[in-house]
Amino acid sequence: MNEGFSLAPGPVTASLVVDEFGSAISNSGSSKGLGNQTDLALLKWFRARSQVVLTSGKTAEAENYRLPSQARLAIFSRTERTYVSLADTKSQVIFLNNLGSYAQALDALHTAGYQKIHCEFGPSGFIELLCHGRVDGFVSSTETAGVERFAQANHLSLQPVQLVGGDLFVAQLLGRG
Repeated sequence: MNEGFSLAPGPVTASLVVDEFGSAISNSGSSKGLGNQTDLALLKWFRARSQVVLTSGKTAEAENYRLPSQARLAIFSRTERTYVSLADTKSQVIFLNNLGSYAQALDALHTAGYQKIHCEFGPSGFIELLCHGRVDGFVSSTETAGVERFAQANHLSLQPVQLVGGDLFVAQLLGRG
């Protein structure tokens, strides 16, 4: 996936796809339909370099998560959830309940020995970890304006936006600036 693509992320990453207006949620109530094949390849690239994928219960349910093919799955949630899409594989999921923050969920994984972690949250979890310097955060969109609008709306600094694969714009966000 690294074709035409120059990322050198650290061991803990987060990614988020947004539409041309900077929104991470489509009309379906999830991120479905916001990205394209290049964005899917980017997500798979992040997952393949990780030992575990960390997401929230809300994201896991909205996106109908399944187990990643090359990493463990960890779910952080403050409430009980059903996870219908994971019904047959729940025993293989790391559940991180009774924690107060996304950072505590990340710390729990580090304590369990995981160093290479990819985070897939909605904007609140993404921004919390990014602004506390806990992740290398990347935002993608099929339109350059989407990345820029997300950064502006959340008062985040970004590295220059780069075109990936000819049809996806990606920027590394640097936190509040």
